[in-house]
Amino acid sequence: MKTSNVIMNLKSAVNVCITAVLVTAGLLIVPSCRKSGVTEDGSSKPTTLIIRFENMVDTLPLILDSMLYENSSDDLYKVSDLQYFISDINLHRNDGLNYKALNNDGIHYIDARTPSTLYWTINASVPSGTFDSISFTFGLNAEKNYSNRFLNPPERDMNWPDILGGGYHYIKMNLSWKKTGMVRAYPFNFHLGIGQIYKGNVINTDSILNYVQNFFYVNLPASAFSISQGQTKFMVVTMNLNKWFSGENEFDFAKYPNMMMQNQTAMHNACLNGRDAFTVRFTSGGK
Repeated sequence: MKTSNVIMNLKSAVNVCITAVLVTAGLLIVPSCRKSGVTEDGSSKPTTLIIRFENMVDTLPLILDSMLYENSSDDLYKVSDLQYFISDINLHRNDGLNYKALNNDGIHYIDARTPSTLYWTINASVPSGTFDSISFTFGLNAEKNYSNRFLNPPERDMNWPDILGGGYHYIKMNLSWKKTGMVRAYPFNFHLGIGQIYKGNVINTDSILNYVQNFFYVNLPASAFSISQGQTKFMVVTMNLNKWFSGENEFDFAKYPNMMMQNQTAMHNACLNGRDAFTVRFTSGGK
């Protein structure tokens, strides 16, 4: 009789333990049981922001390999390649909440020759509400910009030489230019990345004293918007190439021999201009 009672007590204890384990497991599993695409408030339709990147030269759309454009220094130019990184897009809500896009670790690569790279869809976790402004990082900040981060093309091919600071180009704009009335065109590589400080201003890799992070923050003007739960919002971010060559520091290609890489003064001046190169507008569709 005593033996029977002991067995029954053991079964009861085991059942209690099993129940406790199941309850505990259930608590751990429930959050991961949410259906794909279902938001925190239980809505099955995510709030989505679709960004299209547009490259312009003042009022003209960028057409690659065409000597159509003129900057404020009276240089005619054509662009053969245009690739750059936009990262850490922040949506600043009017109640103080800041939402940072985390898709692809918050990094987006754009190539003017590859239409698919001109779109960035941010969804599922975008909060609804009224936002005062939008900001982002042009290029990659110091924490994200390290060599061998990208193992596959095309992002891999944006690598910046390790001896010059490593990581990746923020922008590669390869172009040709000539003065108005001239026949001969000269190549120019408008490349931005980590800069260098040289001993005695001698541009030689053996005389590098320090490195300079040239990424910069962009606060998009007139970027306030509202978005409702489950709504899809379309946004167009326009980069005006001519703004890189004018503004706070007028950029004259003739001042630099074919490129501005390893010339921190040139890269710094370009960055000061680049802050004003971006605008935004909201559309009713993807155009």
